Amino acid sequence: MTPVRGLALAAILTFAAVPARADLALAGYSVIDAFGTPLSSQERIWVRGTTVRRDFTDRGRAITHLFDLATRQAMIVDHFTRTAEVHDLAALDAATEASAPTGRLKLSFEPTGATRPLQKWTCREHVLEASVPTRLGNEETVFHLSGRIWLAQGVPEQAAVRELVEATARPGFFLAVPAVARIAPAYAQVMSEILRKLAPQGLPCGGEVAGRHEGNGPMANLARKLPSRVSLEFREFSAEPLKPELFVLPAGYQKVAVRLPGPPGFVPAAPMR
Repeated sequence: MTPVRGLALAAILTFAAVPARADLALAGYSVIDAFGTPLSSQERIWVRGTTVRRDFTDRGRAITHLFDLATRQAMIVDHFTRTAEVHDLAALDAATEASAPTGRLKLSFEPTGATRPLQKWTCREHVLEASVPTRLGNEETVFHLSGRIWLAQGVPEQAAVRELVEATARPGFFLAVPAVARIAPAYAQVMSEILRKLAPQGLPCGGEVAGRHEGNGPMANLARKLPSRVSLEFREFSAEPLKPELFVLPAGYQKVAVRLPGPPGFVPAAPMR
């Protein structure tokens, strides 16, 4: 999976965030333009408890992202090679926090009054503005993310993501695509923190965001010439029960552990089953 495709998941989960257990499924499409490479794909998202699955295609190859917020691990599954990279989200968080500290993140999220329908939902438009100091190579820069997000608020299906919302509020929450976290830590930290703040507010209908770097050095100047843009539109949703096997690696697939260095005393999370 390329980092370009990984940008979509960060945006999708930012747009996504019951008395009895409930599930949620979303289907739509995304368009990503990052580093001068525009790509589009159908998107499917499934949420069950604290697990999230995303399916999409990357240049003709079927890819699955599996996130388990209880174990703080992610699997990036390539169905062509029948392999799954296993990543520790806590280690990724430690690495990105050093480059883009969330304590210095500025965020505003304001409704515009505009609405549009998605099945029986009424989706409301919000303007998003976020920024955080970060580094590009040896340069001090500021990363900005801006755009519009549509949320369905106060709908019964919000019960399906109750456990996910609770997980975003716990200390140490971090959710990002590993490839994005490695090459664009500021983007990953901003999107993860936006998810934390917006998850309790509603369910995703879609949106579009654009990222840019502010600075005077050569790296910042180059980054401004290659801005990243992500747009997403969901066309349907369902709260029907999901099959447990959706969140399990298929039989015969091989796991490949990917380890990143953590800070002194860091202990990796338990392996994903």
